[in-house]
Amino acid sequence: AFTNKTKIVHVTHLINWTGQIMPVKKIAQEAHKRGIEVIADGAHTFGHFDFTIPDLECDYFATSLHKWLSAPFGSGMMYVKKDKIRNVWALLSNGEPDGPDIKKFESLGTRSFASEMAIGAAVDFHNGIGSKRKEERLRFLKDYWVDKVKSMPKVSFMQPKTTHMSCAIATIAIEGKKPGEVSSALFDKYKIHTVGIEWENIHVVRVTPHVYTSPKDIDRLVTAIKEIAK
Repeated sequence: AFTNKTKIVHVTHLINWTGQIMPVKKIAQEAHKRGIEVIADGAHTFGHFDFTIPDLECDYFATSLHKWLSAPFGSGMMYVKKDKIRNVWALLSNGEPDGPDIKKFESLGTRSFASEMAIGAAVDFHNGIGSKRKEERLRFLKDYWVDKVKSMPKVSFMQPKTTHMSCAIATIAIEGKKPGEVSSALFDKYKIHTVGIEWENIHVVRVTPHVYTSPKDIDRLVTAIKEIAK
């Protein structure tokens, strides 16, 4: 909740445990009414589904590029509204730490230029598919397997049913099985990589297809879930 002491709000664009897409724009609009700045964490959204950063109306946005854009590990991106750049000092400053040029944040010392140059190829690949088309494909893959197992008596899910509130990511729980057991069985027997999550009241296995995942791969996942849930 906002208070009179709140200066900045950090919003996770997509909850990585459940796949829920958060209403960043609405939160940002309410925050700005109170003079509060907004940081959006887009680690699991950039390159995942169709949106532009200005659509979110946040002041700052940061993302990993190796996830949904499929750029090299260690690559990322930061967005700062133009009128905010001067007021944010770089961690490793250049000659003008309070300058208006966002390139001041690129003074990071020696790093892999091969990885940075490969970002362009990843962007070209993404644009070749198209953001909207990619979103539709990823949601199709998620719905494809969820629809086949959701009626099973021992299977439950933890993600929104409303279409616009999730995309590729879905989580599953199997009665009588710990997330780690399910995740290990999926990999050891079926060579399907998933992530077992146990945190607070969340005990699920996250399933995350990408554009290179085929319906045949999903069919193998469905078969595996049915056998594990017997």
